Amino acid sequence: MKLRSTPLTFALVGILVFATSNINAADRVATQVDLDNAVAKTLTEETAARAEITTLLGSDEARAMVKGMGIDIRTAQNAVGTLQGDDLRRASALAANANAELAGGAQTVTISLVALLLIIIIIILVV
Repeated sequence: MKLRSTPLTFALVGILVFATSNINAADRVATQVDLDNAVAKTLTEETAARAEITTLLGSDEARAMVKGMGIDIRTAQNAVGTLQGDDLRRASALAANANAELAGGAQTVTISLVALLLIIIIIILVV
């Protein structure tokens, strides 16, 4: 009789362990509030990133550069709305650096500004 109870014991312990792990897994399910917060956070970050790029495109230096390249500034500004994901983050980082340098009166902002405009031009050509 002891031999039969040992496999039964192992089976019951296995079932309890499996059931317990499923109960713990249910604790990690995202709620609607969690999802709403994640979406709101992403939208806030994207809005801030687009604002950084728009600020740069509103500067006299950027307007002059875009005009010199034969691109309508409105086209470049409209392209900002199409940026997403990594492209948006990279362009925003470049714009933030360029905005900081322009605000400080730096003369070496040209490279960052050119890089940002190239990203926007590529987006315009792709779209």
